[in-house]
Amino acid sequence: MLYLGLDVGTTGAKAAVIDRAGRVLSRGYREYELSFPGEGRVEQNAGDWFTASTAACREALALLPDPGEVAALSLSTQGASMLPVNGRGEPLRAALTWMDMRASAEAKELSDALGAEEIYHKSGWRPGPDLDAAKILWLRRNEPALFRDAACFVSTLEFMTKRLTGRFVSDPTNTAIRQLYDIRSGAYDPAILSFIGLSPERLPEVLPVGTPLGALSPAAAEAFGLSPGVRVYNGAHDQYCAALGVGAVNEGDLLLATGTAWVVLGVTGRPLFTPSHLAPGIHPVKGLWGAIASLASAGSVLKWYKRVVGDDFSVMDREAEARRDSSRELFFFPYLAGAGFPHGKPEMKGTLTGLDLRHDKYDIARALMEGVGFETALVLEEFRKAGVEIRRMTMSGGASRSRFWCELLGYITGCEILVSREPDAAAVGAAMIAAVGEGAFSDYADARKAAVTRPLALLDQTLFEYYAEKAARYRALLPAALGMGERDGRR
Repeated sequence: MLYLGLDVGTTGAKAAVIDRAGRVLSRGYREYELSFPGEGRVEQNAGDWFTASTAACREALALLPDPGEVAALSLSTQGASMLPVNGRGEPLRAALTWMDMRASAEAKELSDALGAEEIYHKSGWRPGPDLDAAKILWLRRNEPALFRDAACFVSTLEFMTKRLTGRFVSDPTNTAIRQLYDIRSGAYDPAILSFIGLSPERLPEVLPVGTPLGALSPAAAEAFGLSPGVRVYNGAHDQYCAALGVGAVNEGDLLLATGTAWVVLGVTGRPLFTPSHLAPGIHPVKGLWGAIASLASAGSVLKWYKRVVGDDFSVMDREAEARRDSSRELFFFPYLAGAGFPHGKPEMKGTLTGLDLRHDKYDIARALMEGVGFETALVLEEFRKAGVEIRRMTMSGGASRSRFWCELLGYITGCEILVSREPDAAAVGAAMIAAVGEGAFSDYADARKAAVTRPLALLDQTLFEYYAEKAARYRALLPAALGMGERDGRR
């Protein structure tokens, strides 16, 4: 028996097929486009989600000796990309992605009317133009005929489950980030729905992660190249799937997913509502919770710098590693996409301080990587303030391929670092949902034995002391970098 995971992300769809031992046997990938129809507007053709998923699946199946062994599948999806559809699940317009910011006025109205903190304590997310509650309200105001005609308002997961099984089905991790759902009661929130003018009948059914949804429809089986009768299990938001894929399934585990933005997901025994607004959610493991924080200015900063200086990542790694002493007084505050969590200052810009004539581009590269590390340490501090004992941090994604950057994070944060050898952790996590559903593993803790990670050896004890001292100086400079006066910095 084999199990298929499909990760329908922001820029492409990935497929991964695993066996009963959790080993990845094959993969597939197809990209798709974003469109930018106006300032602050980022849309996507939802049909591309399905088309790319079928192509990625067929690519993965072509590498198997017997594709007919695939018994079940599940989905990992991007969150908060909103789409109105008709009763057949056909899009009525392009999807408003999670990067779309057109609904700023509506987000403020939600906050003013219902209370930003109250909404946060219901959904786990502060009101924002990027989340579905505000975007649906924008649609009602600006495209009223379309709002009236829509049979259902879905995000990526529900669009795909409709195509796969004929049912609009979501899960708690995706529904919460849509900001329509109360994670404490486990139901759509009547106050939020009333304010935006929706009834629960126009929203997908919400079922736990791993719930069996039936077999693939004949049309879907043909499109994906799968055997009739392949079973579908309810999926989850991509970060929760990535947590499953790297084995972050016990209280105290921490995932650092390093993509364009970096996402920290901690596994907790209770929902964490904090002054800094960690985003709590229901973990796929029964009885556990997740808490998410995003570093908007992380992977994107190094990609920007690579483009500016024209070097590849391996050269920057090698040269930056040799620049410890020369970059000692150099600090890079990496806010090129704003100062996100825990600062909450999206208007801020990046700052480089301590630069002089002796520095070169690799000194700056090291300072940049250190700055992202210092910001990661600030995120972990918010978990610790909330009483979370962090035992280890598992890294996945692009930065996990840089031994140097992984080591920097270990020395800066003081965490035990595990590095995932799995580049497609979200797709593998989705496949694990299917495997658990089929009984290949007794539960997600059992499936953890299949997660391929390696511990990182941190052998230079002097670097722990070096970064403790440099981190203290970084924090002392933070008020100025965040545009705060001396008085503000003391608050």
